[in-house]
Amino acid sequence: GINAEYGLDSLSKFFQIMSTRISASAVVSLPIDQVWAKLRDFSFPAKLLPSVIESATLEDGKAPTEVGALRVLKWKTGETRKHRLLELSDYNRRIIYELAESDPPAEVSAVITTISLYRITENQSTLIEWATDFSSDATPAFVKFEYKAAQENLEEIKKTLK
Repeated sequence: GINAEYGLDSLSKFFQIMSTRISASAVVSLPIDQVWAKLRDFSFPAKLLPSVIESATLEDGKAPTEVGALRVLKWKTGETRKHRLLELSDYNRRIIYELAESDPPAEVSAVITTISLYRITENQSTLIEWATDFSSDATPAFVKFEYKAAQENLEEIKKTLK
């Protein structure tokens, strides 16, 4: 197949139909440039989510702002997930990454997360949107868990950024 021929292990994920999306948002009382400076670094979870993330390291020698970078997140619960950076847009203030590997194995075959920032001009604050797309094998319980996690992550990011 194409994966073996071109060595693109994650390519198949892009061809699956992403059937479910969750979206959570929060307003941070800081200018967008300050918030983006923290979130554009792909290792941000270690700095902005200290209550749940033990460490965030890059394992392939790429910069934390380089598309293709592979991030290894270790949760304080012992879980490990690897994410691949798919897009980092300074123009759109958006970061997109996919789940590449999980230990224990993920309950779903494909997960793509998008974090987008929007300027609120009324008071120079920032709207953060955390959206995640799941493949069609995602169970309702898994989607609900991930939605709650996104909400909790945003709350912690708000507190950490202050």
